[in-house]
Amino acid sequence: MMADEQEFTVLGVRYDDKSGCPIIVLKDSENGRVFGIFISKLSVHSALVASDPEKRPKYLTRPLSYDFALALAEAGGLRIERVVIDRLTDEGVFTAAVEVRPREGEITRLDARPSDAIPLALAAGAPVVVADEVIANVTFYPLKELPYREIKPEDLA
Repeated sequence: MMADEQEFTVLGVRYDDKSGCPIIVLKDSENGRVFGIFISKLSVHSALVASDPEKRPKYLTRPLSYDFALALAEAGGLRIERVVIDRLTDEGVFTAAVEVRPREGEITRLDARPSDAIPLALAAGAPVVVADEVIANVTFYPLKELPYREIKPEDLA
């Protein structure tokens, strides 16, 4: 890990009643602070299942997008090294990169949406790190005061 970033743990997916959006919640591995990244309702199934495989509905017998991406990377001899939440735009949009490495060779950094990259990291067992530039601009909450609630099926309708 580089000096200008910190590792975070994915706590799961929650729901923000104020915005009406699902959120991936990340916890600072060092300080226990948490923040959320808004995701679309279309992306929530992958994030839910990747963060808690027991939530995979019985009808989801086929691979999700992150399952396919991981299989494709592995078939091509690539290892998912890590995911970096690398930027927060002025419009409040997070950007991410997936770092992959061939069996022999240098790391390649691929542009990605956090809602795609984070489930991929979880499936690959790769760390999720957040750039200090992003950390300086997000709102953190103590875990006990997290303003997001558990997600319900009706939230996704």
